[in-house]
Amino acid sequence: MKLATELRIPVIPVGGRSSINGATIPRVDNAIMIDLTGMKDIIEINDDTMTVTVQTGITWSGLIHQLKNKGFKLGFRGPYGGNAGTVGGSLSANSIGCGASAHGGACDSVVSLEVVLSSGEVIKTGSSWRNDTSDIDGAFARYCTFNDMTGIFLGDHGSLGIKTAATLKIFPLPKGEAYSDFGFSNLDQAVKAFHEIQKSHLVEEAVMLGDKNSIDLLASSYLSTFQNIECILAVIIEEADDEIAQRKKELCEKIVRKHGGKSIGMFLSKAHWLNMFNLVQSLFEEGFWYNTCHIRPMSTLPRLIEQFHHIADKYKLKENGFNWIISALGVDHCFTSGWITMYMKDKTKKDIVLKAWDELREKEMELNGIPYWTGKLWEPYVLKRVNPNFYNLLKKLKNTLDPLNIINPMMFEL
Repeated sequence: MKLATELRIPVIPVGGRSSINGATIPRVDNAIMIDLTGMKDIIEINDDTMTVTVQTGITWSGLIHQLKNKGFKLGFRGPYGGNAGTVGGSLSANSIGCGASAHGGACDSVVSLEVVLSSGEVIKTGSSWRNDTSDIDGAFARYCTFNDMTGIFLGDHGSLGIKTAATLKIFPLPKGEAYSDFGFSNLDQAVKAFHEIQKSHLVEEAVMLGDKNSIDLLASSYLSTFQNIECILAVIIEEADDEIAQRKKELCEKIVRKHGGKSIGMFLSKAHWLNMFNLVQSLFEEGFWYNTCHIRPMSTLPRLIEQFHHIADKYKLKENGFNWIISALGVDHCFTSGWITMYMKDKTKKDIVLKAWDELREKEMELNGIPYWTGKLWEPYVLKRVNPNFYNLLKKLKNTLDPLNIINPMMFEL
């Protein structure tokens, strides 16, 4: 970084490059791409503070496997491309995925960071600010003494510094597990049950398939076991023992029955959880992805799904050979992701799906949606809506931390 700054050479930091947002595609010529996937060591597992400190090039699947052998699990377990996705990439892109219902997204699990600035200076954030402790022992708390310097570098899409190490929260492996799929014939009622389960903090993961077409692609056997099924809510519970896990499952079933749903099995929930990083590859068999990952209040899901079906009818997506999956994941305290993904096999009809894709993203923003990552996929939609005072502060941060605009220049058009 010192050399790049001296010679004014742009630098693009990258992890596994499994994302579909385009944030790591250089916006300028003659840039150096720094691949961090060689930095994949676990530096320390600290069972006193219940943290793990890792180099940021480690993949989520690699980290999970090593922690499991030591008797620990992560809270947030990575995006669904976690076989290739790295910790650093997810922290840069605000990843949401496995375990987000109970623990929030990737950034919610962070305690401390080590970051290399454009000048080559190395800083450590959180409780690692002290100059008289070891690098590892000092990383046990994020919010302390000074401003939250950790948060400045989270979600920056690699534009403010290069994250080389991160300290994350860990937990004991669960001794009790429960899985359940719930079927509904009414979307509004399904969302109400989803909302109540999420706000009650009963589950490790809650994910919904939002229409019959999505069920046909991912859990078609349920179409014959539940008459008039329109959506499925799958829940995964992890607890200290089986008794607590089963009790929480019973509470979820009670909520579901109150909202007109019923238990239909556990195929989807078990497949979703036990194959968490292996489902993504199989979905590519449906064709190239046109994804619209974002977050939103749960109450807005039915309206969004209704609007998508209008778009699908307008562009005759089914008639033109396109397919889609509508899903939503409970996230953090009480909101949801919205994942509407269109698939294209016939590339001769690309213009159709591009028009539908653009209209869908505009509609998602109009209906209270907010992307959690941007890159080239979302930037045109968010930059025309961003508050000028917010954006000016972002520019000031960039100018302060990277005055020569060396690191991932033109990200967020900075």
